[in-house]
Amino acid sequence: MLSYRRVGMAAALEALEANASLRIVLLEKEPKVGGNSAKASSGINAAQSKDDLDAYLQDTLKSGGGFTNPVLAKTLVDQSLDGIRFLESKGVDLSVQCQLGGHSTERTRRNKTGPNVGFAITSALKKAIDDASSQIQIVTGAKVTKLVASDNAVSGVEYHVDNRDFTVSTPAVILATGGYSANTALLKTLAPGMEAFATTNGPWATGDGLELATGVGAALVDTDKVQLHPTGFIDPKDRHKSTRFLAPEALRGAGGILLNVHGHRFVNELATRKEVSNAMLAQPEKRSFLVLLQTDQVQAACQALGLGFYEKIGLVKVVPTLEALAQVVGVPQSVLGAEFDSYLKAARGQAGDAFGRTAFANVTELRPIYEECVEIRCRLVVGGVQINEHAEVVLGNHTTPVKGLYAAGEVSGGLHGGNRLGGNSLTECVVFGRLAGQRAAALVAAKQ
Repeated sequence: MLSYRRVGMAAALEALEANASLRIVLLEKEPKVGGNSAKASSGINAAQSKDDLDAYLQDTLKSGGGFTNPVLAKTLVDQSLDGIRFLESKGVDLSVQCQLGGHSTERTRRNKTGPNVGFAITSALKKAIDDASSQIQIVTGAKVTKLVASDNAVSGVEYHVDNRDFTVSTPAVILATGGYSANTALLKTLAPGMEAFATTNGPWATGDGLELATGVGAALVDTDKVQLHPTGFIDPKDRHKSTRFLAPEALRGAGGILLNVHGHRFVNELATRKEVSNAMLAQPEKRSFLVLLQTDQVQAACQALGLGFYEKIGLVKVVPTLEALAQVVGVPQSVLGAEFDSYLKAARGQAGDAFGRTAFANVTELRPIYEECVEIRCRLVVGGVQINEHAEVVLGNHTTPVKGLYAAGEVSGGLHGGNRLGGNSLTECVVFGRLAGQRAAALVAAKQ
């Protein structure tokens, strides 16, 4: 398993469950577990029930803008509930449901209390990995330099750690190395223009897996497609940081609204990320204010999403009145009054929303306000190594698998098309990570 992150851990645990005699090696280039997975905060998607499968699939396909591989999307949707059960069996609380942008209903799940959902999932999987330490070896600080392969089949991995070179002989390798949003040079080559945006990814997101996979003849797909997320926190102390904290989409799902610098709403906040990002790019100064009224639901969501931390470090303000908010935004109070009056009438069902929003999270009256200044940033790449519905990496002919090579998570491409539906990233990691683990275990068993 290349990467000691959520995908790699899910794959390792699933492989061990399928074949208890396995010896598994997890290679991680960073000194500790986590990756971008531990930062995820809005939630993980799953169909509400079998009756929701088709609607969930259609939401995913629509979000992808015609570029989504429908076979991969159907696999994700059909196995999403099993993925939730897998996580719950490891002790992850996913009892809260909300609606994120681009969804037709509430199907995004997260924990009720405690750390953000990404950290909760990562911690639970890490504990399960630690409990299986007799069969799972973890090597951190390991830089993988080559996949050993011949005749379109992998046979091992070469890596470097502590100034020494090593080789692991194995018939099955799973790539879980993440994307390349932090690799400016690669972004310039594959998705010109995207390098101009700040990212919330860590410095480890350099696209190592793409180089490893293409080194054995694997195909790449949709590598020109990079998702922009409309709400990254702007630090008032350093507005030009190249990396940013994410202002979670779940804040908009909890009733948050976006105001431009003139104090006006300009978009359905629960449209797809691509639609909201495009609308924000058309606004003055290409930034906005994310505003939440402090209902009980919003306060509960904010506690689970760690908003108190963001308030402590100065990214979020609490303003007690509309007058105070007007001073922060820099517009007349009457402008904000008219905007909130229109929005709250729609939330109460007294009028249609000017931008087509239909879900308001029970926000129906003016309350004290959370305020954050946000702008677009580069969230993740949606293209990568081409895989099939079994998480098998596909050769350059786009049909034949590389025997024994699997990929899951952001290193892979084809599932999300031109735009990822919020919450599908965590689902992808679990669903395709488990599939990769199952297939790898079966291959090893066949050779034993």
